[in-house]
Amino acid sequence: MFDTLKKHFNQWGGGISLFFCFTHFSQDLMTGLLITLLPFIRQDMALNYFQAGLLVSAYSVTSGLSQILGGWIGDRIRHRWISITMGLIGVGISGIAAGLMPTYESLLVAMVAMGIFAGAYHPAAVPAISSLFEDRRGKAIGLHMIGGALGFGLGPFIGTAIAATINWHMAFLILSIPALAAGLSVAVWLRKIEPDIPRAEITAGKGKQAGADSPSLWQALKKVSTVIILVVIVTFTSGSLLPFIPLYLVDHYNLTATMAAVWTSILRASGVLGSLLGGWLSDRWGNKQTVLLTLIAIGPVILLFTTVNYFPALAVLMIVIGIVWTMRETAVQTYLMEKTPLRMHGLVFGIYFGIGQQGQSLLQPVYGVFMDMAGISNVFLIVGLISLATSIVTIFIARKI
Repeated sequence: MFDTLKKHFNQWGGGISLFFCFTHFSQDLMTGLLITLLPFIRQDMALNYFQAGLLVSAYSVTSGLSQILGGWIGDRIRHRWISITMGLIGVGISGIAAGLMPTYESLLVAMVAMGIFAGAYHPAAVPAISSLFEDRRGKAIGLHMIGGALGFGLGPFIGTAIAATINWHMAFLILSIPALAAGLSVAVWLRKIEPDIPRAEITAGKGKQAGADSPSLWQALKKVSTVIILVVIVTFTSGSLLPFIPLYLVDHYNLTATMAAVWTSILRASGVLGSLLGGWLSDRWGNKQTVLLTLIAIGPVILLFTTVNYFPALAVLMIVIGIVWTMRETAVQTYLMEKTPLRMHGLVFGIYFGIGQQGQSLLQPVYGVFMDMAGISNVFLIVGLISLATSIVTIFIARKI
């Protein structure tokens, strides 16, 4: 029995993947905390929808841009653990700064700083995992994604408990500790096991996956462009809506800020199952097919979420959204690592991740303005219709990809 469990555990990457799961948990525990605390911050600082959306964008804009820079830097230094360490420790310090800020304007500054450091983690961590587990890449990335799902899932419970008991400032201060600990752990442990790949060889196109023809960045992006465009459209539209779900639950269903944060946590925690399914399907069925399946499924689910008026049904749909969303993300990351050269893994991933976050950051204040004008329920419904249209388009072009 023990040997069987150990065998299955090793198939998912074993202790190394579990360590990456911890680092991802620590990163997303902090970077996802703002959305959880948004109802508390809005009440404490008397913010409108636009100001709340701008606060989220202060993090998202800088994080989106820094993902691209972080990926470019990660491909040009010898060891990716350096970028991972800098990102985690920087996020932890920024979290402490956010907890100490007394005004709305100073909190905006802290969110910008957090966004800058956050861009160093993902473009370095995912390629590092990919280089360690080429034969079971989907499962290893899936386990890494579980860390993010747990961070986003447990963060609302822990953050809400601290904010409700003490205040939202202490939530930032306390939950910055895991990120700092993870950054120090990477510096001490990961550097001992990371493959010693000469970055000069990778840059010259001599890496194992670079290929004889050493394609340019444009050629590498063109190869995956159709799938990425569809994913980015979904991320721009429905992804930009997700930070407003706690406010939607408060204003449309009259939930308390605490209960809204709890249900948002459940949505995110369901990503644990989605990460497992996404990784397993990517290795067994194919990462491209898994991405397309999730793109087709997400539209109807989002539309139902915006139209049902029965809360138990809404709760089920929130869980389904969490599963489908992380299934897609796990499959997309595996797809990019498989279809692009090793020497460009960080940059390509940074461009994909950065564009997605940039699109969300630009649309969130716009959503906030329209919510102030037309009501949050109407904006949710419109986005649901757009999501359904994207799913229909995906069905028609899936065979041509």
